[in-house]
Amino acid sequence: MKKHLLWLVLAAVVQQANAGEVYRWVDNAGVVHYSDHAPTTPVKKLEQRKLETNVIDGQGSYVLKDAATKNPVILFAGDCGPLCVNAKTLLDKRGIPYALKDPQKSKADADALNALTGAMDLPVLKIGSNPIKGFEPNRWNQMLDEAGYPKTKMPGSRDVPAKSAEQPSKSEPAAKP
Repeated sequence: MKKHLLWLVLAAVVQQANAGEVYRWVDNAGVVHYSDHAPTTPVKKLEQRKLETNVIDGQGSYVLKDAATKNPVILFAGDCGPLCVNAKTLLDKRGIPYALKDPQKSKADADALNALTGAMDLPVLKIGSNPIKGFEPNRWNQMLDEAGYPKTKMPGSRDVPAKSAEQPSKSEPAAKP
């Protein structure tokens, strides 16, 4: 347990120093050393580990993952012009993972939207169990903030592609034919 904790702490410290590799070695006297530089003297045992950009997480922040688990985001949008384009852009700029449902192309998505809002107006954003009709950037941002999503894309985070209706999220079961 101590060894794993030490590696984690060392990896975090070295990552902050922007080092790409970590070395662990045991010298001839039996003393264990850790460094971002290889040993310059002969050693009994040498281990080398290459660090990725974010060793501790690698897939985005804990805050983002926690918000996405507690309040998954679904965007009902299609070919509705600038409103749908701006809706997708807002989510993408904030780095929000979302499932994209297009009621114009999928009967299952159309049925889900109709059940949710009682209408076929686009776009509609669903955060957790809360639907928001129409594209209102201030309201959307407020609801995303309240759901715990970061206000901006996290540094070093990867772009998260939207999941289409054909790729349901774990919280959204696929529609049965």
